[in-house]
Amino acid sequence: MNSRTLAMLAAGVMGAIAMSAAPAQAAPQSPSSDQQCRIEAFGRSVPVVCGRKWVNADWDRDGIRDEVFFVSPPNSYVYRISGGSNGPVRVSNGAAYTMDTYEIRPTGKHRIYAVTAGSTRIYSQLESGGWSAWEKYVP
Repeated sequence: MNSRTLAMLAAGVMGAIAMSAAPAQAAPQSPSSDQQCRIEAFGRSVPVVCGRKWVNADWDRDGIRDEVFFVSPPNSYVYRISGGSNGPVRVSNGAAYTMDTYEIRPTGKHRIYAVTAGSTRIYSQLESGGWSAWEKYVP
């Protein structure tokens, strides 16, 4: 390669590095922004906080959601709804900002994860008496 080609190649690489280092421009989402949206779940229209994640749990792993977990305005409580419920049922005490994921533990217990407004990951686990109190997740 001649020196002109090397100079052009170096300029292109430096430009690509500069572009990738630029911060992404995204609209900030405030925890105090509790605008209400709705999702459809099991034939019902349920209120959720706009822009926040909800979780479709497929507990029996058959490709069909069994329950939906979501944060409802204005109190940031987590609710769940399933095909057999009479409507949304509260799971939490208002600790969640958004839902994260779900899993079936090696013990077979069902667990859902949420994130607080302070970015702490928390979970609740289905016990014989119902959903447990929220606990901080420690990997």
